[in-house]
Amino acid sequence: MPETLAAISLAVLRNRITRVMPEQIRAAVATMSDDQLWWRPNETSNSVANILIHLTGSLNHYLNFFVGKIEYERDRDGEFAERRNLPRAELLASFEQMIANAEKTLDALTPESLSDPAADPRYSLLVEDLLAVALHISNHTGQIVWIAKMLHDGALDDVWIRSHQREGAWKRT
Repeated sequence: MPETLAAISLAVLRNRITRVMPEQIRAAVATMSDDQLWWRPNETSNSVANILIHLTGSLNHYLNFFVGKIEYERDRDGEFAERRNLPRAELLASFEQMIANAEKTLDALTPESLSDPAADPRYSLLVEDLLAVALHISNHTGQIVWIAKMLHDGALDDVWIRSHQREGAWKRT
């Protein structure tokens, strides 16, 4: 039985949100010292750590809470205001828990549910929620990778290709 465009789309979105982009973030963060995680070029810019906190909060809110109904209280302003230099392990543990919850949220969806009403009132369909999440994590992944490349010449030359090869672009079964 041929797979529908909805089934393929859901599989691709799940792969990008829970595997490919997180793998790129992990690779970039692994190249940085604790001080570099919290470095910012100026006071109005975000550190990689703040971007990581923000991604964790945003995906927990828009994907895991709105779509997955997993309890979460968000402090968006706090995501950007954090300056306590939280330990790397704490930052990554929160990020990994968010990804684990995202897997649960996405596992519960069906191809047919993509045309359900959106959980976020700004959108019409659930597929719009998922596309917004994927684009958001993609945008911030690019920022994190760029900062890592700026800090370490050659450290992540092929991170995009390697993450797609390792985590696999979606493949038909």
